[in-house]
Amino acid sequence: MPQSFTPNTKRSVLAVTAMVIALGALPAHAVHVEPPLELLYASGNMLVAGTVEEINPSGRLVFDRRDVLGGNGKVPDKIDVSVPPSTLDGVKPGQRYIVGYTLAIADPRNPTHTVANPNGAVLLTSIGLDPALFSDTPAARAILKAGRSEHGRESHSLFVLLMKALAGTDRPLQTLAAGEIFLDPEIRERLHESGRDIVEKVARDPHTPASVRASLLQSAADHPEDLGDWWQSAAIDVVASTPIGGYATGASDSYGLVLSALEMLDKHETHVESSALTRWVRSPNPSVVERACLMLRREAPALERKAIRDALDDPKLPEQTRRFLNDHLRRLDLLDARLKARKGGAD
Repeated sequence: MPQSFTPNTKRSVLAVTAMVIALGALPAHAVHVEPPLELLYASGNMLVAGTVEEINPSGRLVFDRRDVLGGNGKVPDKIDVSVPPSTLDGVKPGQRYIVGYTLAIADPRNPTHTVANPNGAVLLTSIGLDPALFSDTPAARAILKAGRSEHGRESHSLFVLLMKALAGTDRPLQTLAAGEIFLDPEIRERLHESGRDIVEKVARDPHTPASVRASLLQSAADHPEDLGDWWQSAAIDVVASTPIGGYATGASDSYGLVLSALEMLDKHETHVESSALTRWVRSPNPSVVERACLMLRREAPALERKAIRDALDDPKLPEQTRRFLNDHLRRLDLLDARLKARKGGAD
């Protein structure tokens, strides 16, 4: 008989399995996602400090347990955790980390319940936990200690620590801080003028990880009363200045940031100069190309067609973009033919 877990566990597992790739594509109200600190300490989840003993290329890490920081139940000396393969590249054997993981999965026979995962521990992955793997540093310990209780999560000292992490260079802590801003209204309400300035500066900085910038832009677009009215100009800057080929590191993340910026601007019907949109018709990312084309069409259909023709005339155009644009032109031609047929029938 499958073991049932608490409702909190169910929500945390749903947050683990719902991997958010593009923040702009998933409104905060679409599904309940707990703030990262709350998720780390949710019932059924474990938070443990340990040393990496083994890295399995198939997507598993083995930790030699040191300290149990959160969770209930006995923790073995050796913890074998399933992780996204992309996580393995940044992990070093012999180094100490703090890892958040779950032992539960959704019950395939009853989606409203969860059961023990027969494959063992799985690294937590959610907004702000991308994934839940931190270098075991004093800064990480301080944030996680303050976030252990509801009282601590509401404290001014945690807010100060999060702002310091957001402006710092530790990417997992930056991601966690951005996730707290995105999901915790009490953290957002503490963003007085100095806090707003920090968030805006980090969101505009091209050296900030693209996923963090996207999260902060989305937070500002959804909650300008807390973060200030700067997101539109920052999003336009992203569209106008991000290199078409992405930055030297994290090109795919750059495309996610640009796509999020375009979607936010489109949703709020913000005017974007056609020159800023036209450049993305040549992007290697078809999703970005499609969004740029749609926004150009709203400005004027002729602009969209001209941008497509100019891009197709470029011999250096990425092959996947060329295929997409040729298919897109055929769809436009069919759409125009149908509109003309309807107009003719009406006459």
